[in-house]
Order: sequence, then structure tokens, then C-alpha cells
Amino acid sequence: MIMKKQILLPLFGMALLSTSCGDSFLNVAPADQLSDATYWKTEADAASALTGCYNGWETITNIVFLDAATDNGYEQFNYLYQPIGNGQLLPTSSTGYEAPWVDGSATRWFTYDRIRKYNNFLEKIDGVEMDETTKERYKAEVRFLRAYDYYNKVMFYGDIPLVTSVISDAEEAKMTRTPAAEVTEFVLKELTEVAAVLPTQNQVQSGGHITKGAALALKSRFELYLGNYEAAQADAATVIGMGCYELYPDYETLFYPSAKNANKESILDVQYMKDHYASMIPQLNLPAIEGGWSALNALWPFIDAAQMSNGKFKDEEGSGYDDNRPFDNRDPRLTAIVLCPGQPYNGRIYNPLDKTINGNNNDDYHVNAAASRGGLLIKKFIYPMSIDDANNYDANGMVIRLAEVYITFAECALQTGKDKDKALGYLNLIRQRAGMPAADILTDQLVKYERRMELAFEGLRYFDLKRWDLGPSVLNGPARGSRDGSVNSQTGEVTWNGDYIVLEERTFIPERKYLLPIPQNELDRNENMKQNNGY
Repeated sequence: MIMKKQILLPLFGMALLSTSCGDSFLNVAPADQLSDATYWKTEADAASALTGCYNGWETITNIVFLDAATDNGYEQFNYLYQPIGNGQLLPTSSTGYEAPWVDGSATRWFTYDRIRKYNNFLEKIDGVEMDETTKERYKAEVRFLRAYDYYNKVMFYGDIPLVTSVISDAEEAKMTRTPAAEVTEFVLKELTEVAAVLPTQNQVQSGGHITKGAALALKSRFELYLGNYEAAQADAATVIGMGCYELYPDYETLFYPSAKNANKESILDVQYMKDHYASMIPQLNLPAIEGGWSALNALWPFIDAAQMSNGKFKDEEGSGYDDNRPFDNRDPRLTAIVLCPGQPYNGRIYNPLDKTINGNNNDDYHVNAAASRGGLLIKKFIYPMSIDDANNYDANGMVIRLAEVYITFAECALQTGKDKDKALGYLNLIRQRAGMPAADILTDQLVKYERRMELAFEGLRYFDLKRWDLGPSVLNGPARGSRDGSVNSQTGEVTWNGDYIVLEERTFIPERKYLLPIPQNELDRNENMKQNNGY
């Protein structure tokens, strides 16, 4: 478990590689040169610096909350993704916004502080006397982290400056935007090359280090988004064929700390440790009665999308759907993901619909400050716990897992016509794990369903809407939560009044092409930087 041990090393290397760059354009000023001259000497220095590169490379909150910019969800405190989903994010609103639980600001993927430290690492490590095999692996890991960062940059912003060396001159840093196609080519090439160096291991075996499977799985994801189905399917097949990954037996507990030492499904994850590098996802998403902030909510279209437990969609003949009992007899993943009105939770009945319960104020009532605004609270990733534990949470945050690779393979099989029976088998493994009946035929509807339900709130839906161009139909108009009504706190039976709780009005702006704005302060500092359309 090398990575976990390295987190406990002295943080000199981490500080060296992650110092603030103030207002300098693109955050590309090099690390302190005097420290570099005395620091990059031994293999231990390189290992500590590698830990610094892993520090902050991704956070689970950025992944989980991205679905709040889609028809799956809504986040009530306007941390970051709400204004993306409702069309209100502006160049000026994406600067200086601080929310530590979502990693600082809406400019997360535009900033270059991580790119700077990756480039600095790659330039300095060649001068270190150390085992050459270890050195090449370290370099491959950091090249992956840089490729991952550029993957996100090009997905969120399109054309983006491509910086592959440390820049020390402020004028030199006033770069133009590199065409997205060139950045894309760079990312795919880097992932191909590092995959040839990295070991074939799952995340338990690697102790959190980047592996060959991570490189090829990210490459497959990117190729899918680009519509390069042949390549995406081939890379997915390679990952599946490695033999070191397998589905975790239980969907709900897959995301809990109890799974971390036996989770062979994870291909790429953010490693968390109590007291040293913890997550606060539970504090964000626990119900108000448990001391949480109920930050992330599901929207009613996600509830509507869930199949019935018999494998039929709710509007199909013979589905058995009851409009008065909308959460009953659904895909078990629905209530593993969403805490719904009337559902048992922590020894009580969850009730976000009544102002009082037995004459006492109800903290979970949906209009209260820390309550779920729409009554459909995301419980994926969390379970009842103390507030201390909620702020010191150590479940690893999965970025890519085997189920996604199975679904990618299946979608590509529909496009290429290759191995469709094998693809259906992969989907049925996922459905079997969830407690759903096997599907008889591979269809586009089935693949899209599994992608949405299985991978809900794992950071993929926004880019799926983008590639299928569903924004005009699903990101316009009112964002609806649960129907309003009253909950019997003894039986859980809900009496509905027919009206849906409207959380906000959304406006989709097609000219933006799903891209985020270049921050205004970057435009002000660099006359060569141009804004994306629609802002």
C-alpha cells in the first residue's frame, strides 16, 4: 500500500510542488529554485514529490456533484454545478468563488497549478539518481495525471493552452488557446505511452498508484466521447481482459469505506485516509436530522427513468407501476442512490414533506435551510454516522470502475456490430449484481439506461448529455423534485397532492455547446485569450 504510506511522509515535497502562484497567468511560474537545487537528490525525494503530485489531482466531490448540472440532480447551495445546470454560470462568476468541499472554485479545470507541478516533476526527476524502472513508473504516473487534467480541460473548455514544460516568464505565459483536436491527440498519445509502462494491477494491489488499467480505461472513456467506437471498444476489451478487476458483490456498499480493501472493481480512485486526507461527502449529503446539509438532490426525471423490478420501464404495458407508490417495485439501485419520502432510514421514516411530525418541528422539511429542497436526497456514497465521522470520511472515491468499462464496451458493440452477445453478457452481470432480471437483447435504450442508472452521480451524465445533445430537451424549464404531500411517519405511506416541488427554472444556451466560460480574470491578464461562444 505504497501510496497510503507516502501520504504520511514529510510534506516538504508536497509544498515544493503545490505553492500558490498568486495572480500570475495560468499559474505556470516554477517552484522555488533554491528549494529545487537542494531537494531533487534522492529516490526518497522523488517519492515525496510524487505524493505531492497526487495531492489534489481530483476530489470525489467534483465527481459526485457534476450530476447536479444535469437532469439527474440539483445542488441547493450554489456551490458550483447549479449555475452550470441552469445556464447562469458567467465568466465573472467563475472567479474568486470559494467552497473548499468542491475544491475551491468554478475554475477548477482551467487553473494550471497542477499542470505546473506535473511539468516540474517531469523535468526534475531525470536528474535524480535512482532505480531506472521506478523512475520510469513515477514519470508514467505523473504523465497520466497531466493527461487526466488535460482531458478535463478540453472536455470543459474546448480549445485550451497546451503547456508541457515549466514556464518562468510572464510574457511567455500569455498563450493562445491550442485547438481542442491537438490537445485531444496529446492526451490519447500520452495515455497510450504510459499504459505500456504501468503495471497490470487493480487499485487494492497498487495501493492507489496509477495503473495500466487506469490509463486504458480513461482512454476508452475519452474515445467513446469522441465517437471513436472501434478504439474505445478495443481499449475496453483490453481492460476487461486483464483479469485483475471484478464486480464488487453489493452495489450499495461498493461506495462505503468497508469495501476499500476488497474492492477489485475500482480502476482509478482518489485515496482518502482518516485524519490525514479525508472527505466530507457525508457532511454535505446526510439528512438535516443527522446533522448533514442535504446538499445534493435527485430530480424527478431520474426517478421516472428507473425501470420496474421486473425489468420493464414504468410506461410499458404490464410494468405494474403505481403512481401513488412511485418508489415501490423499482430497480433496487434507485433507492440505493436516492433517499425518497417514506423510505426507512436510520431507525425512522424519512419525511421531507411535513413541516411538523407529532407536533414537533421537522428539520428535514424541504423548505428548511439544511433540508433536501426537493425531498429526494442522494444517499449513494454515505450511510448514517456521527458528525465527526461525516467530516473525517475515508471511503475511496472511485473515478473509473469496471462497470463503466462494461457499459462502454456494450455501447461500442452496438456501433461496431462486434461481440454484441458478449456485450449483453457484461450488462447482465451488472444487472444481476443489482438484483435486476437479465435483458434478452442488446439495445440502445438498454445501454443508455444502464449508463444512467448504474453510474448515476459519478460524473458522467453531463458529458453524455453533451455528446447526445440532449440539453435543449432536458436542461430547459423547471427542475422538479418530489411531488408534494404528507408522509405517515409510522408506516411510510405517502399521500400526494399532485404538485411537484419546483427547485429552479433552467435555461439551456445552445451557443455555449456545453462548454464553460474562460474566467474573466484570465481574459483581463492575457490579450491572447479568447472567450467561448455564448458568454
